[in-house]
Amino acid sequence: MLFNNENIKHVAVYLRLSRDEENLGIEQILANHRQTLIDLCNENKWSYEIFEEVASSSTIKEREQMVKLLDRIEQGYYDAVVVMDIDRLSRNEYDASLIKKILFQTETYIVTTYRMYDLTRDDDSLLLGITNLIAAGEYKQILKRMRRGKEYAQKQGHWTNGIAPLGYTKDSTTKKLVPNEREKDIQLIFSEIVKGTTIPTLINLLNSIGVKTREGNSFHYNSIQRIINNEAYKGTIISNRTTGKHANTIRPKEEWIIVHNAHPSIVDENTWNAANKIVNEYSFKAPRSKNRIYPTSNLFYCSNCGRSQGCNYKPHIDKIYIKHCKCGNRGFYYNPVLEKIKEEVLGYKESILEAFESLKEDKQVDNTQNKKDQLTARLNKSKKALKNINILFEEDDIDIVEYRERKAERQEEVKLIEEEILALEKEDKSVKIETLKEQIKAFDNLVGKWHLLDGEGYSDEKVNRLLHGLISGVLWSFKKGDESPDLRIIYNEG
Repeated sequence: MLFNNENIKHVAVYLRLSRDEENLGIEQILANHRQTLIDLCNENKWSYEIFEEVASSSTIKEREQMVKLLDRIEQGYYDAVVVMDIDRLSRNEYDASLIKKILFQTETYIVTTYRMYDLTRDDDSLLLGITNLIAAGEYKQILKRMRRGKEYAQKQGHWTNGIAPLGYTKDSTTKKLVPNEREKDIQLIFSEIVKGTTIPTLINLLNSIGVKTREGNSFHYNSIQRIINNEAYKGTIISNRTTGKHANTIRPKEEWIIVHNAHPSIVDENTWNAANKIVNEYSFKAPRSKNRIYPTSNLFYCSNCGRSQGCNYKPHIDKIYIKHCKCGNRGFYYNPVLEKIKEEVLGYKESILEAFESLKEDKQVDNTQNKKDQLTARLNKSKKALKNINILFEEDDIDIVEYRERKAERQEEVKLIEEEILALEKEDKSVKIETLKEQIKAFDNLVGKWHLLDGEGYSDEKVNRLLHGLISGVLWSFKKGDESPDLRIIYNEG
């Protein structure tokens, strides 16, 4: 198209694509657009410079070439900016206003393949404003469709969370994760954690056998923890968990998209759960400091004020002492206290065996599962209703006030049902029996020698892990004036 404007001599050609709208490949579409705009410049005998990028129109800040272009426009380099369509400059209504302001102040024309805009003219300025408004509306609809498309893909078990986790590759055809040659490294990490290996010791082991991260670096504490906490390794995908640009806000759990058996697992669910519990609940969950782990680490509490009351090793006398509490609760030599704890814990086994036998002999009909099934059906119905509320709001069928009221009502309903299910699970006879079986097994393991007391046998870390499975805390009291200390062990409920 020929534009008769003697004021235009030198122009900037701006090309931007954010996605493959024509299914030709982004590079091919850019090449087509580039040639079209170059032909337009040549036809009008304009000299030109090209600015080209593949970027979203969400914000100018993330568009390097646009930032560079605006800077040069403000310096008076160009008479016009040549684009395929107005929305190539921006579909964001706020950024579009900024771009329009800069072009107006510098008296820079906008040229498309079908029209030229002179922003010093009121009618052109108004038309551009209307065009930008329409583009912004289209952009919002595109975002909604993309979100729905992504949500649909997630529910099909497609991997949409960025780079595949170590040990997996994303299949380009199925869009699902498939294990690769690094799966054995992941299995080793989980296996060592379940065996009782602490994370710092595991890191040393991985370094010694040459197992590195994807980038070829040594593993750090946080990277091991992220692997253990990643549900993908048991075949589960959880998405829509966070919101915000930096994913720093956790959504309510009922809004998460959880897909089980989405892809082949690298570790079984029992192994994943065991490793996850060890890393996140037991005492060596955060030993980036060089604190030593004792058999009772994260179990000792002051009975007066409730503070955690740890231990201190005194190298000059080669002895371990319970720390003095800030409230005045005194410390004590650790070994005789640990011997007392071992004696009492092992003596408690008879109570567990009695509870186990009593539960097995109970002939009462257990209808817990039936109740749980009914609650689960109600929960699924409420979650579906909550999801439908979100869709109604996205489609502008309800306003923000009604949306918030209805959402709050359903969220409260979901919370109450989940609490009922949780309470019911605690009463589930089969769950109680399995819990007691695990506790009996832990008692049997603790019968052996403890390294700290006997100079051989179970390590402090292993004893600590076993104790955490049996007890929730040890309340310690040795007030000023007391002749001897007192301790009370709080056992986990069976």
